[in-house]
Amino acid sequence: MGFLEWLTEFWKQEQQHWTLCTVQAPQIQRPADTFPDGHTLEPHKAYVTLKMRSMAIDASRIGWNRFHAALLSRCQLGLRDGSQMDIRTVLSPDFLHGLDQKHLERVLHMDRMIFGPAAYIGGPLFVEIGVFAVKHADLASPFLSLLEELAGTAGVSFVSAAMPFAGPIKNGIELLTGTADAVRLQIALLREFDPIVTGWSALIRQPASNLSIGDLSVRDGNYELLYKSKPLDTQYLLFSFEGSSTRPDWGRFPELREAYAEFRNHVAAGRQNEAKYRIRNIPPKGNRLS
Repeated sequence: MGFLEWLTEFWKQEQQHWTLCTVQAPQIQRPADTFPDGHTLEPHKAYVTLKMRSMAIDASRIGWNRFHAALLSRCQLGLRDGSQMDIRTVLSPDFLHGLDQKHLERVLHMDRMIFGPAAYIGGPLFVEIGVFAVKHADLASPFLSLLEELAGTAGVSFVSAAMPFAGPIKNGIELLTGTADAVRLQIALLREFDPIVTGWSALIRQPASNLSIGDLSVRDGNYELLYKSKPLDTQYLLFSFEGSSTRPDWGRFPELREAYAEFRNHVAAGRQNEAKYRIRNIPPKGNRLS
């Protein structure tokens, strides 16, 4: 069973036991061009970023003496040309390897970007996230590290750069998650976000009827989810959507970098007309996503 099919089946069976809700963000520093929480992103006026903040794993539900944890995600967002950006990521840093029930820190501080910043042109952002426990084995740790390295290289908003890695990442994920006796799905999120609203959200392994959403908060520092000011003793994912009006790393776009270099060469050579033409025809920042 592939990644998408597994998540879909898990979501159908388990969704009545989970609550997805908005939570108050902790006090953190934000860039000046970042929209405040609760802001609905407008098409063609924002870049969107999805960050995984923290997660809590219940080791007693896993049942192995030692295991590795990995967070797999897939995000899809529409592009100007009618196609879709399809970014797959794997997060399995060293601190998620070799976990056991006696030494597991219940709250795992991630604070890692899994999507974006990407130019938002409107329409839904489709998000699949799965947290897997992988049975400890000699090859499990290096395999996860390789997947994370590949996904880290491809997990950018430049689809042309990501495409050569999409096949190996997809095959590796499906190989990993297709071994039922060695991999167990712990937490899953499968949802379309439309409209996209900035802010922090939590997926909690509790029915909504058992929670008073207003009593949830996030601890500064490690982003632990609290309920009535006390640690929430259950599995959860904590993630956030951010929006910004500019993208300062535009130089990472190959098309923009090459066009800007060409413009500078024309200026240095005194070719004024060619320089003016080039600067007028540089693609808008963030629009060349494929």
